[in-house]
Amino acid sequence: MIVSPSPFLEARMNPSAKSMLTLSHQYGSGGSRIARDLGRRLNWSVWEKEIVRKIATQYKVSEEYVEAKDERVDSFIERMVGLFGMGGFESAYEIPPPLWLTDAQLMRMTRSIMEDVAKEGQAILVGRAGNRILAGHPEALHVFLFAPLAVRIERVMQAEGLKHTEAERRIAGMDKLRADYVHTFYHADWRDPAHYNLLIDSGVWGEEGTADLITWALKHTP
Repeated sequence: MIVSPSPFLEARMNPSAKSMLTLSHQYGSGGSRIARDLGRRLNWSVWEKEIVRKIATQYKVSEEYVEAKDERVDSFIERMVGLFGMGGFESAYEIPPPLWLTDAQLMRMTRSIMEDVAKEGQAILVGRAGNRILAGHPEALHVFLFAPLAVRIERVMQAEGLKHTEAERRIAGMDKLRADYVHTFYHADWRDPAHYNLLIDSGVWGEEGTADLITWALKHTP
């Protein structure tokens, strides 16, 4: 299934809308923490797990149920078992496999929420192909965060209490799931720099320095 570009390409934005940020990131590059830091600095809303929470509330299912499908495509259970082993899957999600929520349904829900958030402005959208959904948004800055594998492994080991080989496997698996999601639904390469306005090596700049750069870019990018 291929989804066409956002209607923002043709529609004028609400005049009250302010700047927007979409933040895509390699697993272990610090994207989630950097997004929260930016949200506090700018007093902007951050939409990451909040998207999961909104979908769960709207469709009256548990957040864990939605999260197990978030940013993933078909054969979810097989992919998780293959990447982490059944024990890894169970420890990571602690839920039975989702039964009815299809990947395409979740993608449409996510897209709708992101477009509604963009109408209000002053928000940070983390992952979930936000840069493709808001590709034509005149007020959006699209950022991609990356870091050397060694840096990401160390971060994941510390954050998740994993051994080196486990962290490396988790990183490879999560990056592949994110890339597959964008390719499947938006027919785009998640890592293609042409889809972003700014790419930052958070391993070089650190999380605080990366947030500084993005804050500057939000104020100065034409």
